[in-house]
Amino acid sequence: MRSSHIRRLVGAFLLSACAVSPVWAQSPAQSPVQSPAPKRGGDIVMTLDATGMAILNTELTSQSPALWMADVWADGLLAHDAAAHRVPHLATSWTISPDGRIYTFHLRQGVKWSDGQPFTAKDVAFTLTQFGKLNPFLTKLTPLVAKVETPDEFTAVITLTQPVTAALELFDKENFELMPEHIYAGTDLATNPANRKPIGLGPFKLDSWEPGRSLIFVRNPYYWDQPKPYLDRVLVALAPSAQQQLNAVIQGEADWMQFLDFSQVQQAQQAMGNGRFKVVKIVINAPERASLDFNLRRSPISDVRVRRALFQATDRQRINADAYRGLAFPATSAIPEQFTNLYDPSVNYTTMYPYDPAAAGKQLDEAGFPLKDGKRFSLELAYAAGPPFDAIARSIAAQWLQVGVDVRLTGTDAQIWADKVYHKYDFDVSLTSLTGRSDPTLGVDRSFVCNPAPISYTNPTGYCNPDLDRIAAAAAAAPEDQRKALYKQYEEIVARDLNEITLTNAPTYNAVSTRFANLDAQFNISFNEHPNWAEAWLPNSQ
Repeated sequence: MRSSHIRRLVGAFLLSACAVSPVWAQSPAQSPVQSPAPKRGGDIVMTLDATGMAILNTELTSQSPALWMADVWADGLLAHDAAAHRVPHLATSWTISPDGRIYTFHLRQGVKWSDGQPFTAKDVAFTLTQFGKLNPFLTKLTPLVAKVETPDEFTAVITLTQPVTAALELFDKENFELMPEHIYAGTDLATNPANRKPIGLGPFKLDSWEPGRSLIFVRNPYYWDQPKPYLDRVLVALAPSAQQQLNAVIQGEADWMQFLDFSQVQQAQQAMGNGRFKVVKIVINAPERASLDFNLRRSPISDVRVRRALFQATDRQRINADAYRGLAFPATSAIPEQFTNLYDPSVNYTTMYPYDPAAAGKQLDEAGFPLKDGKRFSLELAYAAGPPFDAIARSIAAQWLQVGVDVRLTGTDAQIWADKVYHKYDFDVSLTSLTGRSDPTLGVDRSFVCNPAPISYTNPTGYCNPDLDRIAAAAAAAPEDQRKALYKQYEEIVARDLNEITLTNAPTYNAVSTRFANLDAQFNISFNEHPNWAEAWLPNSQ
């Protein structure tokens, strides 16, 4: 299929997806006949909202659309399979020193970047030393990197100042996408054109990007795992409306929709009868949690009594009903419940801060903010517009108004919101949804550990507690059987200080075409929600 034809397909997608029709009226599609072995050919369409997305380089942004597209063009040292087992990618093997400080990665030989230039250990060293300090998932690791050595072209040795139990998780391709030294060396990393047209090691490479409309990725001829990829092209159709995206999947115009809005799950499950797609609930090792960040630089929320009162004025069950259609549940502490070996249930927000507007009002009185003409003070709540944030924000505003707190909602596109919150610190309260990743060192510490630099999606509150930082560092380095006790102390400190309150813990749902062969094996979404586009293939491709 030619690029011009794909662009016409995007136009058809955007037009047809706007029309909402009864999904159960569609004619059932025939189930694909499974082929005994993968074969090459075919184009697929993934659809997502990339409003405000300016770059694709996920070393510089953790916006979800960029992360999902990184699976198409980028790669890393290692990855996980659907059963959460580590598998080699650009590193064929690795060893860890007995003291847990030295990681030696043996790299795949003969690999080339998508521009045909050779990949070597120097690229690994460059990525870690130059991009590591800008990557929001590596903020705990990079200060502990003592040195990075490349004794030969295919060996990278990383020495840490102290052990980090979850270090291999940090070197996973979802957190540590490799970047080419020959493209970035000697340039301004933030403004390099490759951030918009990346050179990568993934199965596909970017062919074109029409802002607000589509991106087209074509097969990378230098991909290290030949004969993969099997697909010819991956088309990303950009659609700001979640309903538009779902309609496209239902009607067979798109093959994959990431992150169904919770208001759509029932509709999508009913529509599965047409045979064109299936709804996949992600049994995820990276819990998604809606949270509120408080800007401690500003009054009155610099007063912990006010933050505690606002927590008690928040009905999280109502938020679950309003925004998640009952599919989420209230989070109970800073450490996600899914981390069963680390989470301590004795720290429980539900019992510590039960929904009680009367008690919240009394606390605000005692903090010196009595009602005057029905109001106490005003706050701005900033968030990236779109589901589920619109519904969460409206619910919070209505609830806090009941205790006399007037909330001004500022919903903007994701890029403007991120700059406002994480770089300018121009907010009172910020609503976000952060994944816990696969370990607190990756996904939780970034909300609570002291962060003096403006890094996106990393503690914008101004909260710096040396005790919390010390415990976080100890928990990150401790043997597995000693970490839970440390994380209990971590939970207790966060529950006391509340620079961020965690509202909900929610699963996620994907809508995926039945055109793909052997879906559950080929798509790695059951573990970390990232499709394995190198493995995907179409039995009926022509």
